[in-house]
Amino acid sequence: MHKDMKNTVPQMQLPLTDEVGESYTISSEYYLSPDIYELEKEKIFYRTWQYVTHVSMLPNQGDYTSLKICDQNIFVIRTDDGSIKGFYNVCQHRAHELLEGAGNVNGVIVCPYHAWTYKTDGNLIAARLASKRPDFDKCRFSLKEIKVEIFCGCVFVNLDSDAQSLNEIAGDLADDIRERTPYLNDLELCGTDIFGETVNKAGWKVVVDNFLECYHCAPAHPDFASLIDMSAYQVDAFKYWSRQIGQKIRNKNTAYNVDPDDGNQFSVAWFLWPNTTFNILPGTREFSVFAIRPLGLDTCSFEGHSMAPDGNMNQERANYTSNILVPEDIGLCESVQRGLKSKGYDQGPFIYDVEREGISEHGLHHFHRLVQQALTT
Repeated sequence: MHKDMKNTVPQMQLPLTDEVGESYTISSEYYLSPDIYELEKEKIFYRTWQYVTHVSMLPNQGDYTSLKICDQNIFVIRTDDGSIKGFYNVCQHRAHELLEGAGNVNGVIVCPYHAWTYKTDGNLIAARLASKRPDFDKCRFSLKEIKVEIFCGCVFVNLDSDAQSLNEIAGDLADDIRERTPYLNDLELCGTDIFGETVNKAGWKVVVDNFLECYHCAPAHPDFASLIDMSAYQVDAFKYWSRQIGQKIRNKNTAYNVDPDDGNQFSVAWFLWPNTTFNILPGTREFSVFAIRPLGLDTCSFEGHSMAPDGNMNQERANYTSNILVPEDIGLCESVQRGLKSKGYDQGPFIYDVEREGISEHGLHHFHRLVQQALTT
């Protein structure tokens, strides 16, 4: 955090309260202020559970994957005893980064700078010429460990050593996912990632905002609205997560056709605070997990994995999401990011219609309240 930064947030002219029908969005300064972004790193991203990968991507001892959470580089690894551990991705000698991307360390982690060598459990094995130093104690220079937890088959990390267990704070989410995804334990990665890492010229909150409401779906995603019957769309918000369910679909539509006798005849999009999404789309059984990761004040990435029980991707659905749905959302979010800089905008009202609750913005309101609470606590 910047040394001269004030640990304060801007005052909003219009209220953001527990009552969605009386509330207004967070102000544009929340999206544009460098100080707010620095505060988000410390109070949100370094204190919450962050998705890394699926356990199926770490099948063997020594398998690892690295990840950058804002300014913090970390990695998770399958250790020699078969467990999965996480560490800050930095050598304890001179702070050189240890691992890049994903791969296998073949039994030991070797720093490419001065060849300090660590076991997969983070303990230092060897430090060249360190025996010449009389007081050198290898035990003092183990890698700094971070919290790891498996949640619905996914590997999450938390940089806060005092963080409450993810399965404790979101166990009801895990129950809901498992109930609607009975094939969860049989998942395999569908080839390569569908989206890999898609970079948006929009801040992370803008992209989360867009994900959390389908008020925009009919005008902005006509093919999606052809697939999902918006009259039966449902949104529910809980303590640290929310859920959007498309309870009725049209098997013949302009997005991609769905066999009425095969796979899911519904859609579900779960959101886990602050930036993880779990998704099921109609059709053959698949399950995707994505994270919206800040890359800067006004840029972010949308990255993750799609999996299926047989590892086979529904190519027609993948073509629709990659070539139509995602580009539509990117265009929307980038336009909003530009619009937030306008002197003609500061806050907007949440649309909340109790009669058509599913396309109302109470999922968005739930997210804004969590942002507000995190930054002011």
